[in-house]
Amino acid sequence: MSSATVRSRPGYATTDQAAEYLGLARQTLANWRSLGKGPRFVRRGRIVRYAWRDLDAWLNSPDSK
Repeated sequence: MSSATVRSRPGYATTDQAAEYLGLARQTLANWRSLGKGPRFVRRGRIVRYAWRDLDAWLNSPDSK
C-alpha cells in the first residue's frame, strides 16, 4: 500500500472494489466492520459502501500501516 495513493474519484465503492483497491480480502473488511476498525463505511440496510475519499484517507493514515 502506497502512502502517496490518491484516488480523487467521487462517489462510493462496493466492498469488492474497496478490497481490491486496498489490497485486502473482502472478508478482512467485513471483519474490521464488525470490530469498528478499518476505513469509514456507510450502511443502507444490508448494502455497504465506502467513499473513495475515505479509502484514500485511511490509506494515508497511521492506522493502515
